[in-house]
Amino acid sequence: MKKLIALIAVLALSLTLVSSALAETKTYNTVDAGKFIYATSPDFPPFEDRDDNDNVIGIEPDLLALICEKLGLTPEAYPIDFDSALAAPASGKTDAVVSGVTIREDRKASLDFTIPYVTITQAIVCKAGAGITMENLGNYMIGVQSGTTGHIYAVDDFGEDHTLAYDKYSLAFQALMNGQVDCILVDDLVGQAYAKRLPGLEVVPTTYEPEEFGFGFAKGKYPELLADFNAALQELIDTGKVEEIILKWNE
Repeated sequence: MKKLIALIAVLALSLTLVSSALAETKTYNTVDAGKFIYATSPDFPPFEDRDDNDNVIGIEPDLLALICEKLGLTPEAYPIDFDSALAAPASGKTDAVVSGVTIREDRKASLDFTIPYVTITQAIVCKAGAGITMENLGNYMIGVQSGTTGHIYAVDDFGEDHTLAYDKYSLAFQALMNGQVDCILVDDLVGQAYAKRLPGLEVVPTTYEPEEFGFGFAKGKYPELLADFNAALQELIDTGKVEEIILKWNE
C-alpha cells in the first residue's frame, strides 16, 4: 500500500511538472513562426551598428537576445532606413521596430510600445571649436536623420531651410565632416559614439526635454507577446542587466 501511495505521488508530481512546462511554452503568432523579426536602422551606435561581418550589434540587439531567449524566439534583424523601419510593423513586414525609437504620442497611432528602458536627450554634434550652442543653433545648417525626433525639432524650431535630412546618420555625419552641414542634432549617446569614432568633433548639450526609448510592436496585433516582452524587459531593468549592457557599449 505504501509503495502504491508513493507511486501515485511520483506520478502526480511528474504530471504537475509537465503541466508547468507546457504552461510556460507559448507559441506566438509572429510574422515567421519561432522568430522575432525587427526592423532596424543599424547606423545608430551604440544602440544599433554593424560589425566587420555585417551583423547587427549594439545595445538593443543584446537586449533582444536575452528577451527572445526567455520567450523561446529567435531574433532576426530586418535592416532598413529609419522612416521605413517605423512603418514596417504596420505593413506586416516585421513584428516590431527596434531602432532607438522614442516613445511619442503620434507614433502610438500605429505602434504599441513596450515599457521604456532608457532615457536620452538631444545633443548637438559639431566640429570642435565651432562655437555652436542651443542659443545660436538657428544660424546654422543642421543635419538630421529623416523621421527622427531630432528631425522634428530642427524643422519645427529652425525651419526646413536650416535642416538637411538624410536616410542614415552615417550619411549625416559624413556630410558634417565634409562641411555640407554645420552640425548634427542627435540623441546624446549616439552623438558621443560618433564623436569617439570621428576625430575633431565635440558634443554640445541642448535644453530639449528628455526622451524615453522603447520597442514598437504592430498596433493591436501582439497583446500577449507585448505583455511577455514587458515582463522580461522589466526583469532586465530590475536586475541591473539593462544598465550593464548600456555601460558595456559606452566604454
